[in-house]
Amino acid sequence: MHPEFLQQMLPTFYKSAEQPGNWCQALDLIKNEMQLGSVVVQMLKRDGNRLNQQWVVRDSTSTEHAEAHDCLVNNADNPRLDLSHARMPMAESIVIRNECRSTAQVPSFKALRERMQMLGLGRPAILGVQLGEDRNLCMILHRRYDDTREFSEDQERFLHLLTPHLKQTVSLAEKIGRLEARTEFLSQSLDQFNTGVVVLDRQGGLHWSNHCARQIIQRSRHLSLSGKKLRCAANGDQRLFAELIDRAGRERGSRFVGSIGAAWDAPLQLLALPMPAADSAAAPYVALYLSESEVKLNLQAVDIVQLFGLTPAEAKLAIALCEGDSVTEYAAKLGVAVGTVRVQLKSIFSKLGVHRQPELVRIIGSSISAKTLHSLN
Repeated sequence: MHPEFLQQMLPTFYKSAEQPGNWCQALDLIKNEMQLGSVVVQMLKRDGNRLNQQWVVRDSTSTEHAEAHDCLVNNADNPRLDLSHARMPMAESIVIRNECRSTAQVPSFKALRERMQMLGLGRPAILGVQLGEDRNLCMILHRRYDDTREFSEDQERFLHLLTPHLKQTVSLAEKIGRLEARTEFLSQSLDQFNTGVVVLDRQGGLHWSNHCARQIIQRSRHLSLSGKKLRCAANGDQRLFAELIDRAGRERGSRFVGSIGAAWDAPLQLLALPMPAADSAAAPYVALYLSESEVKLNLQAVDIVQLFGLTPAEAKLAIALCEGDSVTEYAAKLGVAVGTVRVQLKSIFSKLGVHRQPELVRIIGSSISAKTLHSLN
């Protein structure tokens, strides 16, 4: 192998940590350089006397024929996954080049080689890397079936040199994966708030928004998304908006509030807060919270029943009062006597420990049901 090959391929290899689709290209480089039929990387987890695959990446040809590989080889019948036959690396890493000789008389391995032959694959070499007590990373290389050459000591040295880079790439990929999963979890969590949340740069460029913010922007007459920037419909509002975002980006430790739109025209209330930069060289970001001044509380009767111990009928009455109905109006909507509704209201007062309607509205309106959405986005 060319001595400089490892250095030439490492940028492509490490790119796979951030771009999983790049594994094909990285493994293709090894396959072509070593004149192989297949290169596969597997993460295996030990479960008793078995190894179970957690994930697998393949070169482009193997990816194209992945269904056949999984049917014939990459399944529970593979004796390499049976620890009564397979050898786990006791050191940090090991390269196995003699599987064909050491398992020549083992029926399960003879059957495996026959199945490999059906895929056009022959002699294997296996790089095993220990990751903790119960996980192993394996790179499995196969020559083409018509290539009977042994793997050379030079190729084994290459695999040992590749080992720390393989471990680092997988470690980085797992860290990035956990960060992405955490980001997705936080994003979905923020989607449940009935307050709009957006992340902006100081020029008003939109970098992230939750579900409620997207809905507010879509229906607002005062604020819209132009390209990737938030823009106000009125010039005066645009100046106020730009100043709000600029100050929040420059002045730490303060809250900046404002309102856009006329008081009689469903204005949007804004709260801008500076976000801590990832490092001193990073551009500052601003968290902008959006609230519509005329929004109907999205209260759910089932929530109110569970939170306050009301009956379903009492919960519906409490919600109606929070939404502005009077006792008389609610009775008329239901076609029942006002006295019946007053009896229910008295029961609600007793359960909530209040004596006046405004107190009831305050308690119900400040509940978790009033502050969150009720559809999973």
